[in-house]
Amino acid sequence: MDVNARIRVQIREEMNRQGVTQAELARRLGIKPPSLAQVLSGKRGTMPDSLMDVLDALGLELVAVPRKEG
Repeated sequence: MDVNARIRVQIREEMNRQGVTQAELARRLGIKPPSLAQVLSGKRGTMPDSLMDVLDALGLELVAVPRKEG
């Protein structure tokens, strides 16, 4: 599974964990639900291969963690 697919899976898992629908997330982002659907399906919003190559060359991986409150 490529990094873009892994990111989409993680986003969906977090949406489920928080009980956030696609419609709600689209509202929070200020975009229309079909635009968010394109992002979540991989039709838009992918990480550039060049950035992933740089991370790979440095032995790094992209990690998303919850923000600290306050």
